[in-house]
Amino acid sequence: MVKNAKKIERILIAYDGSGYSHAALNELRNSGLPQKAEVLIISVSEIWLPIRYEDSEIIVDRDVSKYYEKHREQTNRDLTETRAIVSAAHKELVRYFPNWKINTEAVLGSPAKEILSKASEFKPDLVVVGPQGLSSDRETGLGSISHKILATARCSVRISRLKQDASLSRLKIMIGFDASYESMAAVRAVALRPWKIKPEVRLVTITYPFTLLEPGRVFQPIPGMSERRMAGEEKWVKTLAADALKILLDGGFSASLNYYSGNPRIILSREAQEWEADSIFLGAHSREFQQEFYSIGCVASAVASRANCSVEVVREPITN
Repeated sequence: MVKNAKKIERILIAYDGSGYSHAALNELRNSGLPQKAEVLIISVSEIWLPIRYEDSEIIVDRDVSKYYEKHREQTNRDLTETRAIVSAAHKELVRYFPNWKINTEAVLGSPAKEILSKASEFKPDLVVVGPQGLSSDRETGLGSISHKILATARCSVRISRLKQDASLSRLKIMIGFDASYESMAAVRAVALRPWKIKPEVRLVTITYPFTLLEPGRVFQPIPGMSERRMAGEEKWVKTLAADALKILLDGGFSASLNYYSGNPRIILSREAQEWEADSIFLGAHSREFQQEFYSIGCVASAVASRANCSVEVVREPITN
């Protein structure tokens, strides 16, 4: 049993009917989620100039009144469409997880604000979003709504990307590890999941790229030294990761430790792509930058945006 770790019992899924959010539902089958959970699917119809029905009592201009009624009719149609979208998501998710207790909500407003507000009320252990939505004009990266939720939610957030060659019988999970409490939380999150088939796990640590310099008016790297590893580096990394590896190996996972020197924002995304990882688990922020607990660090933010697979940023409640 993994100590000091919380099981996933409540899940909030943001869904807007886009191809990204539809793929996110499918990808959840690869995420090791429990067969029983309380789930809320929320879909938000984004509007500007929200309707306030009390406004109609003060409208006296005829042209404004006509516009107001048209605006209200369109808003009602949008909400009806949103209800149909979230209902379709419910039907699809029931096929994948028949034992989940699933509720749905369709609301009007600003998507990020409404989703975060509902998360504050529902108190999920995990929020699931696609990398982008209907309103995004990007082809890659994170949309503004997904990034806002990732950055400010008070629980773990999964940016769900479905890979075309994904297989339930073969999963590869990469964990970014720097020996911080947050990265250990990511290890515990993976170890605690009730995977149908245990995935292959790769623990990845990025060390600082020491570069020996020669003095002069401007310091210059000594030729041939930048790629050499300092003595003791491998032993140091293995010592830091010993407890994390033990948790995974004791849990029956095939787990290995890989370490690199360089920029973790680039290396984690690159290695995940080359290794064909299905998902990356990360702590919300790193050892070097101790921030307010619910904030997100620059490494987690960059990897969530750059990776070509799902990225789960783990936030675990701190217990004394």
